[in-house]
Amino acid sequence: MTRRTWPVWVALLIFLLWAGSTAPPAGAQNAPTNLLKNPGFEAGFYHWNGINEINVGHDWTPWWAENPDHDPTYLRPEFKEALARDFPYRVRSGERAQQWFKLYSSYIAGIFQQVFDVTPGQNYQFAIHAQVWSSMEDNPSTVSTLPANPHLQIGIDPTGNWDPWSPNIIWSPEASMGQVIDRYGSLTVEATAQNNIITVFVRSIPEFANKHNNVYLDDATLFLVGPPPPPPTNTPLPATETPVASPTLLPTDTPLPTNTPLPTDTPVSTETPLPPTATSPPTSTPEPTATNPPTEPPLPTATEPPAATAEVAALSPEATSPPAGSAEDGENSSSSLNPCASPLLALAALGLITAGKRRRPRL
Repeated sequence: MTRRTWPVWVALLIFLLWAGSTAPPAGAQNAPTNLLKNPGFEAGFYHWNGINEINVGHDWTPWWAENPDHDPTYLRPEFKEALARDFPYRVRSGERAQQWFKLYSSYIAGIFQQVFDVTPGQNYQFAIHAQVWSSMEDNPSTVSTLPANPHLQIGIDPTGNWDPWSPNIIWSPEASMGQVIDRYGSLTVEATAQNNIITVFVRSIPEFANKHNNVYLDDATLFLVGPPPPPPTNTPLPATETPVASPTLLPTDTPLPTNTPLPTDTPVSTETPLPPTATSPPTSTPEPTATNPPTEPPLPTATEPPAATAEVAALSPEATSPPAGSAEDGENSSSSLNPCASPLLALAALGLITAGKRRRPRL
């Protein structure tokens, strides 16, 4: 480097150092723009419609609803600025904060601000810091005694309507009591603009009428956060091969139930039983024999001639010998020819014998 060129290099180096020192930090270049006007309420306050009790920050509008017959009563609250010199514990940053309250009453009330020149279809996020003092006592003024749930919420109307009762408003979840009672807590909500105007809201509805139900607001923001996330799509399932029918397994044999042991027989006598004896056939009951009538004293018998015998045989054909047969038949026949079985036959036989004796010639 020659002596002629070094001043040029020195001048260039000095310029680069100066330019780097005056350029904004890289983070500041990417910081989002707060779209709200008078977000920290440092730009002063005004009396809305000339009413002294309604003193709100510039570019903000109060709203409320009155219903004296409600329990608790809903009355118009007082709006005023909270100054750090008077209430340093009620101002989060700067010198001022917005507040509203109503002694011995509840209310439905809040503030809103319309924001213009937003981009439809884009997502916007509204946030604000809030604190509540809800107490039955005046002192200590920094501590709530028996606080009422303030039911504090913030919302965005993506259509730009300024009606606080519009069903289009997207409301945040209610702040918990531990989040905002006697301390500043942040509330956040998002919505997708449907118009080139959107409206942001704050509202509070104390649950019961404490002596003090005071709300304090500070450091509000409205940022563009970009396009809304795409709706979830159904992820297609990976293609699977067509399942091949697998052979149906035959059912396994159901195990047969095990034989239940039969009850053992009662032991019997070990003596060898005798073979059964043959049962004798029943003997025929002997037929009753006819009782012979009393006979006369037997007459002296004489030798009868064969002719007489023949006569007796002729008179008693039943006396003929039966054909050969069973002994049983013979017994029956013999019984039927017994001359003594009938008195008449006996008398007849006796008569024949007597007659024969008479006719027999004498020798």
